[in-house]
Amino acid sequence: MARFDGGRMSSDGGVILVKQADDILGLSRRFAACFRDERHPGFVEYRVEDLVRQRIMGLALGYEDLNDHDALRHDLIFGLASGRLSGGRANCAALAGKSTLNRLERSGHKADRYCRIIADHEALATLFVTLYMDRHDRAPARIVLDVDATDDRIHGHQEGRAFHGYYGHNCYLPLYIFCGDHLLSATLRTADRDPGKEALADIRRIVEQIRSRWPRVRILVRGDSGFARDSLMTWCEDNHVDFLFGLAGNTRLYDRIASLSAEVRDEAATTGRAARGFASFDWITKDSWTRRRRVVAKAEWRHGNRYHRFIVTTLPQGMSDPRHLYEQIYCARGDMENRIKECQLDLFSDRTSSHTIRANQLRLWFSAAAYVLLTALQKMALGQTSLEKATCGTIRARLLKIATRVTLSVRRIVLSMPDMFPCQHEFALAHARLRRLRQAV
Repeated sequence: MARFDGGRMSSDGGVILVKQADDILGLSRRFAACFRDERHPGFVEYRVEDLVRQRIMGLALGYEDLNDHDALRHDLIFGLASGRLSGGRANCAALAGKSTLNRLERSGHKADRYCRIIADHEALATLFVTLYMDRHDRAPARIVLDVDATDDRIHGHQEGRAFHGYYGHNCYLPLYIFCGDHLLSATLRTADRDPGKEALADIRRIVEQIRSRWPRVRILVRGDSGFARDSLMTWCEDNHVDFLFGLAGNTRLYDRIASLSAEVRDEAATTGRAARGFASFDWITKDSWTRRRRVVAKAEWRHGNRYHRFIVTTLPQGMSDPRHLYEQIYCARGDMENRIKECQLDLFSDRTSSHTIRANQLRLWFSAAAYVLLTALQKMALGQTSLEKATCGTIRARLLKIATRVTLSVRRIVLSMPDMFPCQHEFALAHARLRRLRQAV
């Protein structure tokens, strides 16, 4: 027989680790500081910081729908993480329900009758870069900014709805910028705009913010051929920012490496195996570029088929040979796609079902904050464990989703977890590490 009569139990005992990581980063506090609260103080039950923390932790624990919070508002573990085990007045739960959180997400440019908490989008956009820089005791010598856009499929009639020919459906086209696995920017764009041209505003903002604190850091911007736009490359060159972008092939480029291609084709035909060769040369387009730039070509033949690729860069000839530049530096950008998948599949950044772009942008930032929180937990507490390189979804499933019995007494709150929990060692180690870091803050 099975019944839901276990009493004060929760399926999310690992949220106490997330709470410790949040306290160390100050993420919820700093995220909430980007909102302006125009509610009447006498009628406020839940502070903005409480609402923000509840939403971010809900996403981190796998609750993408606001409807879930009508049950979670009575969850003692979530209440413990928020520092609220009971409501402040009669008939109020410890945490907010779906309607209150929905009003938070749907805030407009100014307060109205229903939404009186206003999000400062400029402050939220800069917060993620600040969090990244605060994680470093000193400035790095060089950083790589990976930029890419992806599709966010929409099924309703949201504001900015547009059809994208490449993806073949109606979608948004959010633009992500990462530095390694650190998320620096997540900007919601409509699908009818060129991401290569749109990226300039975000890259300019991030570069200026980074150089205001780290004036000597060398910056490399890396992306696919969709970002090889003259406006973006010219700005990078004028502001001493290196770039490494893919470049779409055409007949002129193929003719330029015709001799190399023939050599590689003959080698592949002789050996019966794939063969590749590399070349580097200065290049300028007929109309779209305003100056000559360095292009690296990869000529490859495999199974009788041609697989030629090109990249354009500001990195000089002496810095790296063409093969190393393509195989080791450019191809490394593919790891960013794994980070985007984590944001979409594990942290639900594609749940942009609100009507307005402004509300959907705020939803995207909440998911981005949950990603930052879980990756910070991983770096601070899970090094040299089986979860050191795990995805956010794996960390949630193996470490955070723990059945926990909560016992309240006058002086203590006792959490009882299963004896057979497989990751007891990782949990205890993470808790000890986070506790030491929290005491040091």
